[in-house]
Amino acid sequence: MSSATPGRTVAFLIDRWEPERGGAERALAALAKHLGERGHRVLAFARRASPGAPGEFHAVATGGWSRKSRERALARALTAAAREAGADVTIGMRHLEEVDVFWPHAGAHARGLEAREAARRRPGSAAAAGEAGSDEDASEPAGRHALFCELERQLCEGGGAGRIVCVSKLVADELRELYPSSAPRLELVPNGIDLEHFSLAARAERGAALRAELGLQSSTPLIAFLAHDAELKGLPTLLDALVLQARPDVQLLIAGPRPLERWKRRAERALGASRVHAFESIDAAAALSAADLLAHPTWRDTSGLVLLEAQAVGTPVVTTRRAGDASVVREGVSGTVLADPGDALALAGAITRWLERAKQGKVDRAAVRAAVAHRGLDTWLAAMETIVLAASDSRRLAARE
Repeated sequence: MSSATPGRTVAFLIDRWEPERGGAERALAALAKHLGERGHRVLAFARRASPGAPGEFHAVATGGWSRKSRERALARALTAAAREAGADVTIGMRHLEEVDVFWPHAGAHARGLEAREAARRRPGSAAAAGEAGSDEDASEPAGRHALFCELERQLCEGGGAGRIVCVSKLVADELRELYPSSAPRLELVPNGIDLEHFSLAARAERGAALRAELGLQSSTPLIAFLAHDAELKGLPTLLDALVLQARPDVQLLIAGPRPLERWKRRAERALGASRVHAFESIDAAAALSAADLLAHPTWRDTSGLVLLEAQAVGTPVVTTRRAGDASVVREGVSGTVLADPGDALALAGAITRWLERAKQGKVDRAAVRAAVAHRGLDTWLAAMETIVLAASDSRRLAARE
């Protein structure tokens, strides 16, 4: 950092400062680490934090009789604590009343609720089978979701957010549609990934090691599914597709679905226990390197980091138009993009075609990786730092005026 660009005090506002929770949290943690390395002071305000999470952690406690009242209190307490600590600029990704840089990684809350309900109601879904939904939010009172939509409107339409960073065109389009006055503040900054960690060079070693751990031969077909919200990301459709495919040699690796045991049992009922390998967490690079194909038949994914990560290690993907990063998939080269996330027959056909290509050695790993070679983490970090500094400068200018 040059002497002309002094370090800033940057505050991250979030409910839980836990990078292991998911892709969005990992990305924010990577940004925090980067800013710290660039000479900025990084503060993290949240209810709780994981050991080793980047930045100086400040616990924010709130009360309230209901979940809705506690969430509203948290939104106000996070901002107040950051201002009291002297933050030059604040960054948050949801459930706030005001913030300098709003990063709505999950997109418009209402659109997410609609997609989740569509996934839950498809034939063969948990809801249709008479089970509880896979996501804890599905059973929450409407009041809580109404509050989140209210806060989002305040940030986007009411001017509570100085800048709104969109991880994909999907997010920008839906925010522009729902909150037209937010358009001048929308900035498209697609996510990036660590192209050194997710690499062709590491593919053979990591993939072979995991296959050996699973007891699989190099020629055994392996499909990977990596997601926390299994229903929203299309695991039921994938299970239906593999049943339709009727190939007992195909193995399935699932990692991250919550609750794991219920989804593992469901997969084993559909395919047989010997064909299912389930993990609560796993090294994504190893899992994607071991797999012949990533299946991500999502009903909604505002970005889809796993799509980038899979292609970076040379593994083709099958996804849907509902993924924000579906546009990076090169049809027939690095994967297939399906129109309907509920079409198990189409998914089965795409899986069959890609497994046959892999068997014949006709998957060009370098071409698969080339599809995402422009999506490096460094590019994303630099773009985000530029926005953070600009937001800080805007606050300083406003304060002088």
